[in-house]
Amino acid sequence: MTRTLALLLAAATLPVIPAAAQAPPAASAQAFAPLFAAEIERARRDVDASIKAGINVPVPKDPGGGFTHEQHKRNYRIIFEGGQLFRLTGEARYRDHVRDLLLAYADLYPGLGPHPAKANQNAGRLFWQSLNDSVFLVNALQGYAEIRDALSAADRKRIDDNVIRPMARFLSDESPEVINRIHNHATWAAAGVGLSGYLLGDRDLVDKALLGLDKSGKAGFLRQLDLLFSPDGYYAEGPYYQRYALQPFVVFAAAIAANDPDRKIFEYRGGIVLKAIRTAIDLTHDGTFLPINDAMPDKSLRTEELYHAVAIAYGATKDPAFLSIANWQGRTVLTPAGQAMAADLAAGKAKPWPFGSRLLSDGPDGKGGALVLLRTNTDPSGPLLVAKNTVQGMGHGHFDRLGWLYYDETGAVVTDYGAARFLNVEAKRGGRYLPENDSWASATIAHNTLVVDEQSHFAGDWKAGEKQGTRQLAASLEGPTRYTIAEIDSAYKGVAIRRALLLITVDGLANPLTLDILHGTGSGRHVYDLPLHFSGHIIDSDVAFDRNLAERPVLGKANGYQHLWVDGIGTKAGKARLTWMQGSRFYSYHMLPPAGARFILAESGANDPEFNLRREPALIQRVDGAADATFVSLLEPHGAYDAAAETVVASSARVAALEHRKEKGADLVLVTLVDGRRIAIAVAEDTAADAKHSLAIDGQTLAWTGPVGRLDLARTGAKK
Repeated sequence: MTRTLALLLAAATLPVIPAAAQAPPAASAQAFAPLFAAEIERARRDVDASIKAGINVPVPKDPGGGFTHEQHKRNYRIIFEGGQLFRLTGEARYRDHVRDLLLAYADLYPGLGPHPAKANQNAGRLFWQSLNDSVFLVNALQGYAEIRDALSAADRKRIDDNVIRPMARFLSDESPEVINRIHNHATWAAAGVGLSGYLLGDRDLVDKALLGLDKSGKAGFLRQLDLLFSPDGYYAEGPYYQRYALQPFVVFAAAIAANDPDRKIFEYRGGIVLKAIRTAIDLTHDGTFLPINDAMPDKSLRTEELYHAVAIAYGATKDPAFLSIANWQGRTVLTPAGQAMAADLAAGKAKPWPFGSRLLSDGPDGKGGALVLLRTNTDPSGPLLVAKNTVQGMGHGHFDRLGWLYYDETGAVVTDYGAARFLNVEAKRGGRYLPENDSWASATIAHNTLVVDEQSHFAGDWKAGEKQGTRQLAASLEGPTRYTIAEIDSAYKGVAIRRALLLITVDGLANPLTLDILHGTGSGRHVYDLPLHFSGHIIDSDVAFDRNLAERPVLGKANGYQHLWVDGIGTKAGKARLTWMQGSRFYSYHMLPPAGARFILAESGANDPEFNLRREPALIQRVDGAADATFVSLLEPHGAYDAAAETVVASSARVAALEHRKEKGADLVLVTLVDGRRIAIAVAEDTAADAKHSLAIDGQTLAWTGPVGRLDLARTGAKK
């Protein structure tokens, strides 16, 4: 059962091909398509430098970002790349360097115990957490498979018995608390164990990886596919961890397809693996992943996990849209799948990726809520409204049910903080999640959703939150008025929250308007806070803020409030506005808060002794002592700023008035533009798709079926 693993991973449609005992003929990079040739040259530089530097396999000591951590990461990349280069070129020096690295690990690994820098994670042997050991094994196996049959029997046995098999045993039988979980750590472990089994001809390891240690199917890779993805391919922990988990899912799936074709793994659960790859690509704006939950805001499709995923998905589907993603990435992987994809890209077969609006159900049965993406065009950098109506997201989830984000060509406009972490920066607590990840980044006040009585949703208990879904009531993904409506009544005891978010295209406006109607309905008296976290520099406001110029008080004492400096507090009856500028565009946020509301200008960074937090602005609408609260807000992008030409166009808002009233079981919002045009939007309490409604507006009738109706009214004679 010994096989060339890279061939097994190329695509689900490839046959199982035994490894050649002899080295292949040498090949130059010029013999390949440009994308793949560039990858060969990049790998050559890496591996040649490693050969020149010599074997360096240090005793593990450091946490993430430290020397030994980074050296072992470099080594598994060199093993992967060196093995692929030997397959492609037949140059013995690549085989010999990979062999010598693995033999050095054969000397080191058997004597290792738990990593000395272990913390609250499951300790690894080579790394501070076992997750990284799994990543090492998945990558190293793919390189080792390419040289294994060209080694002497003695060298092959030493590597098999002192590296591959003991690592697989450590990640399986010796780590049941890891591999039997339903979690991305378990997926990496299962992939490493299963790939080891296929390479060594060990069915026991393969079955433990697929079905869990007891082989009952209650854990293992297949159960992870069942429980970690919704029917639409949305990953439980959110886009950032969907990116990270994809590599072991797709690499192991390709090996299963080649070794166990009868399982039809790419058809399993309605083709969930391929759905997950497509969904991961959709969960980006301008190539960068949406940073919800524990996420770093700079992770994009240019990442090792997506290079593998795109190549394998193209091999399995031949969908030319994947080629356009590979072209944007500018990278691929040194596997046969990457080689074939690069050839078709060079042949001009690529077609654009069909970015569009999507409702991605959450939860294994799709009934836990949804992440809703509203786009007005297929431009990957165009307007994008994200409504986070999902389940908790397990331990990496944040407390922001019914939160939202907004993007356009300037980048993130209405923002999410993501994670408080400096990944692999040793000086920042070894690159681990920082204390402020719990005290700030996960807290509800750090997100764009309703906060009640200064408490996070579910009292900050993620396990309680994981048991409660969000009700996605309605959505419309097409047309000039796209929307999502959702509610939850379990985030706070005795308080229900319903939110409608609408993306409204208006003739003559370059970008759509975003209308937000949020109801908090409870009993007793509460403090209701609705924060808006935004990116940009404040330009103007019609709220008279009392500014804290001499000193900056802190907003609260706990649940994230202790991390907010208060820059100013203001009041204004009726409609209020804040305008800011980001890049080349202006944004006005129009508000109709409940009576008696105050407006709080704040900035993150208070009570931050280690300077762990980014300084980012927020505007909070606050109502104190109310049983119910309705917030109506409108985000308006407008104008342009050209620094080179020193020109400014339309820096003032185009929206002149915003009105809201309740009529006949519906929220009616009237938006008046400065040119006199008016748009009436009605959102019914009854969200049934076949429910019929009608309202009279200035002598005209707005009649509609379903939750949302719209009527564009005649000009009122307002000034142009």
